[in-house]
Amino acid sequence: MKRILLLLLIIVVGGYGAAHWHVTRTVQSQLDEAALMAEGVGRLTYGQIWVIPTGEIRVHNLAFSAHGQGGDVRIERASLETANLLELVQLGQTLSNEEIPQRLALRLSGIELDLDSMRPLVDNNAQQHMLAAGCGDERTYFNFTDLDTMGYRQTRSDMTLEYRLNPERDNLQVEGEFTTESMYRMSTRLDVALADAQGPAALMGATLNQVQIRVDDLGYVPEVMSFCARETGLDVDTYKTRHVNAWEQLWQEQGVVLADNVVEAYASYIEQPESLRVESFARLNAMQMMMVSDPQAILDLIAPQIVVNDGQPSPLQLTLALPQRVPEPDNAQSQPEAPQAEPERPAPEPAQTERAPRVIEVPVSDLADWMNSDIIINLADGREFRGEIESLNNDELQFKQSVFGGTMVMPVARDTIRRVRVVNP
Repeated sequence: MKRILLLLLIIVVGGYGAAHWHVTRTVQSQLDEAALMAEGVGRLTYGQIWVIPTGEIRVHNLAFSAHGQGGDVRIERASLETANLLELVQLGQTLSNEEIPQRLALRLSGIELDLDSMRPLVDNNAQQHMLAAGCGDERTYFNFTDLDTMGYRQTRSDMTLEYRLNPERDNLQVEGEFTTESMYRMSTRLDVALADAQGPAALMGATLNQVQIRVDDLGYVPEVMSFCARETGLDVDTYKTRHVNAWEQLWQEQGVVLADNVVEAYASYIEQPESLRVESFARLNAMQMMMVSDPQAILDLIAPQIVVNDGQPSPLQLTLALPQRVPEPDNAQSQPEAPQAEPERPAPEPAQTERAPRVIEVPVSDLADWMNSDIIINLADGREFRGEIESLNNDELQFKQSVFGGTMVMPVARDTIRRVRVVNP
């Protein structure tokens, strides 16, 4: 018995040693290649590489130093996690075969940035910063001097991006998180039900069950409010009111009109900044969203909610303002008077000018007789599509539709079609 246990131990240790050698050599080769490619712009270095028996590869002390300018980045540890050691060893082959691993997670721990060395990048940031609304007439974001005054000359962050497929592979969960010490934590979550199909059909039939974006304040909002109060010469409470009003105005300038409850929710967060969450639990099929071209209608389908400090959810209501059409200049006075036109004849009745389309219902078995015809199909799950049959076989058809001013072809399984109607046969 002892010999059997010893033999098993030798096999396990030997297998782990072989896996460690194989994975370490592969990762080291890729890092050396990346360092060689980066030589023109900077220097990439790394420390020890470890393979963890649970299916994780770790690289310690990654660092990148740019030549002649700011941009130094240090990462205490970078790790790639899989479901188990075997999947880690076979990861390269799995990706080469265009297969999807059951689980992957990328974690970067201890990302250290010296903003002073990155000053040119920070000071030339053109991205609008909503939290800077109201903080001076010309300030649209926080440059290095602003951040340094607030105490953020150096930052330390952690980042995680992970996805999981359940064993039956009919559900996908994607989670991401980015945390900067003493500033904020931002996390996202997606839950998707996959269709029982292969390739593009699985994606088209996917259903979004949940989407969530959450921000947890770790001291950044109070620091910003205090800084901007000093910049504007106001007390903090008065500045908070100014900021919320400017924040709402900034959304309006970008064509988004927020409902009163959304502005009130944001004001509550600014007053007591703990957490702010936007989420939706609407079950949305990918094709439903792709068939809707109106952004306002898409928002109505998503039905997002806003939650402040883990309180009661409130509908996130907003309206996308359409650009107003500028009237053409009135040149009537500068143009010669047109000759008197004949009186207009009364327009004919609608029934005389246009007819309602003629629609006939045909059996599903007769689909081949209506190739490239304008047809409407209804599926077993209640969805309805209008378009043309581009091709078909015994199992599925390729259905072409007009989407966003162009065309899109999607696969439809024949056994899911419950009704077929032909328009103007």
